Amino acid sequence: MPGSDNADRFLNAYSTIEHEMERILNLKDHRRFFELVDKSSRLNPVIERYRFDLREYSELRNAIVHDRSGGEIIAVPTDEVVEKIERIAALLLEPPKVAPLFLKEVLTLSGSYPVSRAIRDLSRMSYTQAPVYVNNQLIGLLTSNMIVKWMGICLIDNREEVNLHETSLTDVIKKAGHENDYQLVSVNQSLFAVPDLFYHWQQEGRKLEAVLITQHGDPAEPLLGIITNRDLPAVHRAIDQNSSAADKN
Repeated sequence: MPGSDNADRFLNAYSTIEHEMERILNLKDHRRFFELVDKSSRLNPVIERYRFDLREYSELRNAIVHDRSGGEIIAVPTDEVVEKIERIAALLLEPPKVAPLFLKEVLTLSGSYPVSRAIRDLSRMSYTQAPVYVNNQLIGLLTSNMIVKWMGICLIDNREEVNLHETSLTDVIKKAGHENDYQLVSVNQSLFAVPDLFYHWQQEGRKLEAVLITQHGDPAEPLLGIITNRDLPAVHRAIDQNSSAADKN
């Protein structure tokens, strides 16, 4: 039957996306496709990116399944539409991960280091932040703003000297790092989710300084990579490259 191959491919990809959205939402009962898209788009960045396309595909699916003339398919998806929905299904099942693109050696500092050493190391690498460890356990993310904040606290108190050579990074974090400004993720974290992390923190009135990557997102694990604000253009390029087959249509 003319067009049946494209129709079958479309319906298979559509069904894959539908089942994956039901899994994301942990649903056991049937829901309308529109509702699945609206609800799962809040939880999954791939659905969020393509939610308008998916809503249109819902109309096309209904036309293929329900609107027939003498048993003949009267709505036949084009090759471009079939390729796009199949690519969306593939991205949903296997989105690009933060690994291996953002796995790299990361500058880390010991909590016992004096502030002066941290300043030298950060300046030498032109960095504005570095994770701090004590006994192989992540205790915080030292930032240039945190150092300035610590110095300001000391000066305001008038009881503590700003001693760059004797004050440890552990002391700085205890005094000026009351709130964590980083987020841990596993190597399997979807790359699509990374820009959303920075955006959601901004919505909450906070600044996400870095996304830290370990094997399972555990602070006791070795650090395998880092993503900062200045890496976001590279993140978007990688997402666009992986999405190009779906976005070009």
